[in-house]
Amino acid sequence: MPTIQSLTDEDYQRAFRYARALGADHDLACDLVQTAVVKGLSAARRDLREPVAYLLTSIRHAFYSELKRVQDAALSTLENLEGVIATDLQPLEDMVIAQDALRQAWARLSPAEREVLHLWAVEGYTVEEISAHTDTPRGTLLARLHRLRKRLAATAAGLHSGTAS
Repeated sequence: MPTIQSLTDEDYQRAFRYARALGADHDLACDLVQTAVVKGLSAARRDLREPVAYLLTSIRHAFYSELKRVQDAALSTLENLEGVIATDLQPLEDMVIAQDALRQAWARLSPAEREVLHLWAVEGYTVEEISAHTDTPRGTLLARLHRLRKRLAATAAGLHSGTAS
């Protein structure tokens, strides 16, 4: 019976390409492949009928687990803002509506969009710094930020026109 040790370099390359296709960046893809291999090596069953299929399935499960962890962390960060005391005199209703709108807008963003928006708007990184950090071309980031700003502005305009009527 084949084992996880019988995988070839081409199998590992295929696994890496699959992790990248799922949407993982280079480093996360490497981590996903490593996690899947370690899981395969420590599995109770040492003999696998389809080690490549096992590896790809493990990568998929690890990716969606990581995606859920990141989404939960983003939502918990927003929930932590609930206890912040307002320093202006904005009515409580408006604050609740704004917080709900932010939560909805944040949930609609993809993980890559949330990452770029957080690094740019919250952390204050420049596009060049984000490009180096995420290994994403500068032009791609500029286009992504432009589309993001347009979408968020349109969402905000829709909320304001909806509350005004």
